Amino acid sequence: MGIFLILLGIISIGYDLTLILLNPGTFMDNLTSFTHIWSVLGAYLVFVGIYRLRKGHSFFSIWKKWIKIIVIGLFSIAISISILNLVFILNPVEASVDEEAEHLILLGGGISKDGSLPATVLRRVEAAAEYLNEHPGCLCVVTGGKLDWLPYAEAPELKKQLVAAGVEADRILVEDKALDTIQNFQFSCELLASYKGISLRNILDATTVIVTSRFHLRRAERLAYRMGFSDIKGISAPCPAIYILHNYVREICAYVKLNLRILLTGKPERIE
Repeated sequence: MGIFLILLGIISIGYDLTLILLNPGTFMDNLTSFTHIWSVLGAYLVFVGIYRLRKGHSFFSIWKKWIKIIVIGLFSIAISISILNLVFILNPVEASVDEEAEHLILLGGGISKDGSLPATVLRRVEAAAEYLNEHPGCLCVVTGGKLDWLPYAEAPELKKQLVAAGVEADRILVEDKALDTIQNFQFSCELLASYKGISLRNILDATTVIVTSRFHLRRAERLAYRMGFSDIKGISAPCPAIYILHNYVREICAYVKLNLRILLTGKPERIE
């Protein structure tokens, strides 16, 4: 059992390193990456494995009964909450590419230190381009700002890739200030209203397509409705296999965080 735990820990640490290598950021970006959750888990498994080999038993077995009860209870609650949130995440409301919409909002999802888009985001671009090429009357907003410690905003590169996929440049508005999904919707709504010379309410009531990765779509839809969009259609992009485990673990954490934010602060509020 000890050897198995050590091997599992090494695999977990290797997964972290692989994710960093596939989407390299600056030193500070890499240092603060959420992917390091896998190295933390790996280090813990290696420690537990070595302890078991040396002592012949797990350190859990020497804990007092009340400590075991508390740990098992907290772990059970965490797993239950994670499963409940995962059920919601796995069931977004998806639209057909044939359905008509006035606007399409393409949500960003990260950029490398050299200004290139990771594979996950390129899949979003492909899904958006497919819809836009099928619906020439649909106006697009690409949204994604410059994250901490990265030299480039994401939105201009999203537009560049859409144009390369055959979408006319004059149909694509660039929103390059947003740093999270809430700002994606808020700033995109304001940009569309300003560009078309109409009210925010008119934009919120228009049929809008959201394009993002499938793991992110359920939370994006929930935020859009909460912020006032009344006619949302979701189109999901597939996620490369290597990222699936990490992205769903991260999304569970993000969904729990969103639920706590709504419960404790009532935010995000409706766009006015």
